[in-house]
Amino acid sequence: MTNSIKKSTQLKNFFYSPRTEIMAFGVLPIHAQMAHRAGFKAFHISGGMVAWWLKGMPDCGLMTRTEVIQNAQNIVQSADIPVYADADTGYGGIQNVSQTVCEFINAGVAGIHIEDQVEPKKAGGQAGIAIVSDEEAIGRLRCACAVRDEMDPDFIITARTDGYGAGGGGLEEALRRAKLYRKETGVDVIFYEGIRTWEEIRYLLKETPGPAYCIASRHAGPTPSIAELTQMGQAMIIAPFVTPGVQETWNLLLKVKQSGEVYVIDQYIANSFKLEGTEEFTGWGDVFVKPTYEEVRLLEDQFTSTEKHRIYDNIHD
Repeated sequence: MTNSIKKSTQLKNFFYSPRTEIMAFGVLPIHAQMAHRAGFKAFHISGGMVAWWLKGMPDCGLMTRTEVIQNAQNIVQSADIPVYADADTGYGGIQNVSQTVCEFINAGVAGIHIEDQVEPKKAGGQAGIAIVSDEEAIGRLRCACAVRDEMDPDFIITARTDGYGAGGGGLEEALRRAKLYRKETGVDVIFYEGIRTWEEIRYLLKETPGPAYCIASRHAGPTPSIAELTQMGQAMIIAPFVTPGVQETWNLLLKVKQSGEVYVIDQYIANSFKLEGTEEFTGWGDVFVKPTYEEVRLLEDQFTSTEKHRIYDNIHD
């Protein structure tokens, strides 16, 4: 059933929930369909993985705003849950930031995060990160918020700070930046990138007013429970569920190469079809499409003449 509440309002409610919410984190329309079907309340487009999956490029500002927003629009159209997107630095100067927010809103995205890195940006947590001056970062965020207020006041603007991993930065610089952005701009949420321990995350969240969240480095260790994260004040936590989409497919390809045969893929497919009739079954992935094949058939039957109706009982899987 389609939710009648505006997507940006849904996302705002998500971030203001009294408990830590889980946000499915992926790249493609099929991933958003999976998140929707599984019952998640929102879907987060990974900026880094979009660069890797769609373009085969590193996450260092090489994808254009047009490419990023086109992918976001495809995702929005694929599933009826709010979509939250990585908008990098806003893709240029103030005019670019303004246009970026405008285009994301027009694409149906419910919220974005904008970071304080210099251009060209670096992937979060990697070496070589540098951040712009306080004044430039504040200008970006104020501009983004002004466009939001004019077009859709519920559209989420998140201030991401890379002050933790930047050269000359650290924990206190990240916190200083976050407090500054909260005080001097109208952003909805604060986002800390690449924090290396859960103790540091606990400290940052305790000291940060308003909704905030941290994405931890893998070095931080296992993610605490939702109850613990809620107690810490973490607004949301990402679930990067598409990671096996690289690792496991790579493993399967290596098995084919090492064996010199394709029977290993036959075995994989046979095992997957043993799940048919259960919630776990995905077939060839074609269960995650919109419209569904059944909806396509019904539309054809409704709006084409009887003699043009297709015969559907001649195919047996």
